[in-house]
Amino acid sequence: MDAVDQIVAKLTHKSDTQPHVVKMKVFWKTTRKWTDSDIADFQSSVPAIVEILRNEQYWTKDGAVAQDRFTCEDFAIRVLAQYAASKGLPVKLKTDVRTYRNMELYKADEHDRYVSDMWGFAEMAMLTYGAPDMQRVGVNTVKVSVAEALRPGDILALAHDAKGAVNGGRAHHIQVVSAVNPASIHIYQGNSNNTIHWPMTWIYRAVGKNIADPQQTAYGGLPVETGEYTRAKSGWDYRNFKTGNRSSDALKAFELYRWNFMEFNK
Repeated sequence: MDAVDQIVAKLTHKSDTQPHVVKMKVFWKTTRKWTDSDIADFQSSVPAIVEILRNEQYWTKDGAVAQDRFTCEDFAIRVLAQYAASKGLPVKLKTDVRTYRNMELYKADEHDRYVSDMWGFAEMAMLTYGAPDMQRVGVNTVKVSVAEALRPGDILALAHDAKGAVNGGRAHHIQVVSAVNPASIHIYQGNSNNTIHWPMTWIYRAVGKNIADPQQTAYGGLPVETGEYTRAKSGWDYRNFKTGNRSSDALKAFELYRWNFMEFNK
């Protein structure tokens, strides 16, 4: 290799008047880029969005009424996508598989199963985006230094409990902040049933099912839960409003993140 590699491409002759057509998969059009005022508006919009998703119902193909279900990271993606799509703002999320964007070069094998809207984008990204992807600092997220700096829409990533210690601090659960005041931090979260854990994941895959795929009946998501951290003498104590579970000084097991909005613009 030379010290400086060069890539040379032939230009189309001026007599060739046929345009080169690039086919796109557009889940929603990007009409502008994120600014500080958009981020502030997202934060102020989160309480209404999470409550809508907690109560949202839909008709199944069999005519039954079902409740929206999400795994924890899927819920965070859906909140983000719901806002961004309504405002024409870009979203870019990276996993080990690939980077997902709201506007992409079309590839039949990657796109044909997804409708061209916010729901389609969310389902596409949900398939491979996991809790550890929230730890991609400078890519998907930026760090929030202290609990007092949290804002609605920020991410709490559970990484330093017993399970996290075994996995080297790899996040395995996500909560979305919905409201913050000096005395408390309110959260909404998706959750998973026991099929999300090995060996059940292996068993499902062996029969052609994927519990991470929201398009499948095997999907492991559960209805949205709510909870609250309250300031205590030592740290922040937690209570889950749905299950009633409580734990002391619980926030210390979490890492604090905010979506990397400015990176989405690139």
